Amino acid sequence: MNLIKKAALGAAMALVFSSAYAVPINVGGVVWDPDAELDFNGTSATLTQSINPVTGELSGFGVVTTLNGTGAATFCPGCELTFTYSGFTPVGGTALPLAGGFGTAIDYAGGIFSIFVDHTPNADPNNPLLLTSATAGDGVLWLSLAGHEINGVSLTGFNFSSIGFLTGQGQFDVTGGLSAGNLDTNTKADGADITISSTFTNLTVVNVPGVGDVPLFATGSGTFNGNSIPEPASLALVGLGLLGVGALRRRNVKK
Repeated sequence: MNLIKKAALGAAMALVFSSAYAVPINVGGVVWDPDAELDFNGTSATLTQSINPVTGELSGFGVVTTLNGTGAATFCPGCELTFTYSGFTPVGGTALPLAGGFGTAIDYAGGIFSIFVDHTPNADPNNPLLLTSATAGDGVLWLSLAGHEINGVSLTGFNFSSIGFLTGQGQFDVTGGLSAGNLDTNTKADGADITISSTFTNLTVVNVPGVGDVPLFATGSGTFNGNSIPEPASLALVGLGLLGVGALRRRNVKK
């Protein structure tokens, strides 16, 4: 009988450990699997960028269109994830990307991202030109991020406008929002939480007096990547599993 009990308990413990981290995380109606190959990874196929012609500051809007490879109907059923960003200020000698440039880098400091979950979807996920501060910035604050500066730089943009695109990449710290407790992991470069990259392929060039032609507005796509802290329920299952293993060991010692 003892052998049967031990086998049953061992099977139960194996089930606990194998399923503990497979419990999907649900925060504000947004669902993702922390056991996914890239954990917390998403894309925006609907992204805008505006450049202030005087200061060079970056800002824009976007819609999260996939999360861990699933569409909005799966990761946000009946809702939408949108975001706004601003406050990326050029540092160094170059403030504006000139049209016709190739491979020129512009470093930025600061910057904030605000991601919202909205249960009355009103942002078109297929048309970035319809995004506004109202459609991309409504709902409940789901995650807020601040630029994580490494040597004074939180984001680096690259100007390849001579062949029709701009790119950028940076790292960010979680500062608040509904999902902060699940994503504040300090697991990226220099202890950052989230990495973000962008590519803009549709450029609107405007002549800035005294500067030249500048792609002041653009649309494109972006990606983000982070790691997750499982739900408390998942951690509780692991705790129960450890308690069960401890109880089994104590029982064996007594025998």
